[in-house]
Amino acid sequence: MTSQVDPTGNLFDWFHDRVDQAKLATGTELSDDGKLYLVQLLAERARSDRDAPTAHTLVELHARALEAPPAEQARTYRELGDRALYTVGYFPESAHGRTVGPRYYADMGAAAYARTDQVFKRWFADAFGELFAELAHRFHAAAEVLTEVRRSCDAHPDFVMRMYERWLATGDAAVGERLRAMGLVLPPPPEPA
Repeated sequence: MTSQVDPTGNLFDWFHDRVDQAKLATGTELSDDGKLYLVQLLAERARSDRDAPTAHTLVELHARALEAPPAEQARTYRELGDRALYTVGYFPESAHGRTVGPRYYADMGAAAYARTDQVFKRWFADAFGELFAELAHRFHAAAEVLTEVRRSCDAHPDFVMRMYERWLATGDAAVGERLRAMGLVLPPPPEPA
């Protein structure tokens, strides 16, 4: 299996294949809508032309959502959930070694999706059905699918070098273990920044 992006295809189709494979590899149960949501999230976050968010932390997003009218509340809680899911699932190393860890991101993300569901059901005639309730209740399973997608993308030829650079930058024990399992002898872990 190659993880090169096909220049004749599109990101949605490419990630759709990866999410299907990841669901099978992890044995994760997600609805078709949940699966498509993950595909769309990955395709959207991979675009380099998307606008940078104005609030940088989950707490800032939560505070902004609390005081917002319903449409902005739905958008902001959804962004909070998406950001937390993407961080925990696709870039888990970025949540380690900080004041808050992966569990904080997961708790905030699941709660944000639950609030998104409530806002849509109350103000917008349940426009998304059970999608956001599913993401709230199955947050860890959705993150596991994203983690498996990331692993499949890491099969690229320069994977070992990128993993080593990530380990040097973060000291992530899980990354170190994967490198050791590949036969690398690592120096003592780097000091956290």
